[in-house]
Amino acid sequence: MAVSKLGNRYAKSIMDLAIEQGTLEEVNKDITQLKEDLSNRELFLFFKSPIITPSKKLSILKNLFEGKVNKLTYSFYEIIVKKRREGHIPEIVDAFIEQYNVHKKISTAVVTTAVPINDELVAKIKGIIKKNKKDVSEVEIESIIDESILGGFILKYDDKLYDYSIAGKLTNLQKSFLVNKYIKEM
Repeated sequence: MAVSKLGNRYAKSIMDLAIEQGTLEEVNKDITQLKEDLSNRELFLFFKSPIITPSKKLSILKNLFEGKVNKLTYSFYEIIVKKRREGHIPEIVDAFIEQYNVHKKISTAVVTTAVPINDELVAKIKGIIKKNKKDVSEVEIESIIDESILGGFILKYDDKLYDYSIAGKLTNLQKSFLVNKYIKEM
């Protein structure tokens, strides 16, 4: 079973159960928190480690999460460890968040700028995306600062990339100078 398929299957199972039990928002909060927690290298390596036994992992999970997350979420974590799929938790978490966003009609956009963007520009970008995508109820903006683009912005959402950066324009200009249409080659 491919990792992406595995992640999607596990994510769909908890998503369906959470919808059925009316705890989708709580489970989403728990799994979103787990995604943030996985940025801690020790926790990430804990889940990936083949050396730590499942029983030891279950006891550590109990100390970390029992009573602190929704019961369905905790049971889901236990099942993943018992089935020895804990090494795939990052993929499962990403798949769940993606499926949650589709279910709630949330679109995510990434804006890269050379300087921090203000709230007015964020609101404008959200408006443009909502206008172009009729089936979206909410837009989340992730802002990345990259001084190497010099100015302007790069916007990514869905499968689209809009590069209005100064660095991008300079690169295009450089390419156009390399192709001189007025000189005949001998």
